[in-house]
Amino acid sequence: MLRALSTGAAGLTAQQIRLDTCANNLANINTYGYKKQGVSFADLLYQEMGREGIPAERLTPPGANTPGPTPPEGSGVRVAAVSRDFRPGGLVRTNRPLDVAIQGEGFLRVLLPGGEYAYTRAGRLTVDTDGRLVTLQGYPLEPEIILPPGYQSVTLHSDGRVTIINSDRQQEEVGRLALYSFTNPAGLAARGENLYLATAASGEAAEYYPGTGSAGTLIQGCLEASNADLTTELTGLIEAQRAYQMDLRVISSADEMWSMANNLRK
Repeated sequence: MLRALSTGAAGLTAQQIRLDTCANNLANINTYGYKKQGVSFADLLYQEMGREGIPAERLTPPGANTPGPTPPEGSGVRVAAVSRDFRPGGLVRTNRPLDVAIQGEGFLRVLLPGGEYAYTRAGRLTVDTDGRLVTLQGYPLEPEIILPPGYQSVTLHSDGRVTIINSDRQQEEVGRLALYSFTNPAGLAARGENLYLATAASGEAAEYYPGTGSAGTLIQGCLEASNADLTTELTGLIEAQRAYQMDLRVISSADEMWSMANNLRK
């Protein structure tokens, strides 16, 4: 009974993490550049029932002369990993000049207030009071792109070049966006605000201009949608809820048996 309680509790903990993960994916179904998460499970240690003195029937396999090994007894489940899926999402056309989507691999790099670099696939950009291209949260792009005062229009080219029509109605290049790729993107650490930080597991960021090396290209006037699928996430949420209910029933049944044993009278 004690083992049944611990096994059920382990299942509750694992399914709670799965529920939270599915709920987070659903909450970000309309978040541009969001990458969904998935939960992987692993079973806990097994032990042979016979060696613990627990009665166990040893069955003789067909064609064998001796009984097989005693049946093993499991001890539950655990979450092996919560990984992030970096497959690209669909493209949503916004026709906004400062929106840019990455078609293929790569991340935009931004500079955080503490001097640390972060990486994002969310390409909704704006211009701050100093004329710098920044994210919606106000983090400037790296390398820095500054738009001079009085410009009339801006074009973000597929190869990363940023050109404007200046106050003299002449085309002028003011900088070039770069993309950054990682050997293992799944090793990136989520910071929030659609930003990721490089870790030892992800490896160092490799810088490329769009369309060169392993980097993708840029599409102006579009944003990358979340790669979370509504149907898949709802199905996973229902499965996790049902598994959670089953683990609760295991604990409830073990509690009832324990109560009966405690209330036995001679």
